Amino acid sequence: MDPLSALAEFVLGKMKQSAMAQWAKLLFTMGFSAAVSFLFVCGAVLGVGQPAALAIGSGMVMAAMAMVVLFRQSPLTKGLMVVLPEAEAAKEIETDFQIIEKAK
Repeated sequence: MDPLSALAEFVLGKMKQSAMAQWAKLLFTMGFSAAVSFLFVCGAVLGVGQPAALAIGSGMVMAAMAMVVLFRQSPLTKGLMVVLPEAEAAKEIETDFQIIEKAK
């Protein structure tokens, strides 16, 4: 086996692993953010005595918005086309999301 092709295979394998790790990290971040957003909003709405359906619906909207914010921020999704309802964009503009990035 040619040493250059072995090196190229090694480098390409590392790049593929790195891309997979970045996608896995994005998916974990989206899932975590969606879950925390849903639980916070749902709990807050239930806490003030509103119906469960309203609490769950509000939590779902907030979870969706959190995932879209992360999707738009990620360099992995640059150039990907998605279709979103106009109401989502308007709701995202009026909502103040805090983006927290932990130091490594």
